[in-house]
Order: sequence, then structure tokens, then C-alpha cells
Amino acid sequence: MQSVLALGVALFFNGFAIAPLIVNAYGVAESAVPPGQITESLSWVVAGMPLGGALSSAVAGLVIDNYGAQTAYWVPLGFMIAALVATLPYFTTYKALIGYSSKHD
Repeated sequence: MQSVLALGVALFFNGFAIAPLIVNAYGVAESAVPPGQITESLSWVVAGMPLGGALSSAVAGLVIDNYGAQTAYWVPLGFMIAALVATLPYFTTYKALIGYSSKHD
């Protein structure tokens, strides 16, 4: 990013993607386990968010050290693609767990 304003705008729109992600993550976690394990499953969701942030920050730091700051802006894209590849095989399962019916397709 060449300006703080552009970075601010990008982060603002990033927030629009995070809110539905969090809501769906909680919905899937709650629906995927028996009622007696909901608290634990939601705790794993909460713990996973800062873990993902810490991991991506560490990778970005390594990329900055080795390839420069401009290249580090590609790190989030890499993590996004990895998340997509990891979750795509379970897409229909996730839709069922959050109650997304086929009439919406």
C-alpha cells in the first residue's frame, strides 16, 4: 500500500468479511457438537482466531525479512487461499450445519 488512507479503506472493507465469518464459525461450531460440548467447541473457535493472527504475523515477518515489505501484502492472500482449499471439501456440510437450505441456491 502506498498510502495510509488506502490501507484504512482496505481494512474497513476487510471488516465486512470478518463479521459474517465469525457468525458462521460460531453457528457451525454450535451445530456440530452435542449440547454438552457447545462451550468447549466455542472456546476452540475463540482460541483459533488469535492463533491464526499470530501465525500469519509470524509468516509476514519472515517474508518481510527475506523479500521486503511489499511482498508481505501477499501473505493474507496465501492464507485465504489455504483456508478456501481446506474448507471447500466440507462446503455442503457447513451449509447444512448453519441451516442454509437449497431454496437459497
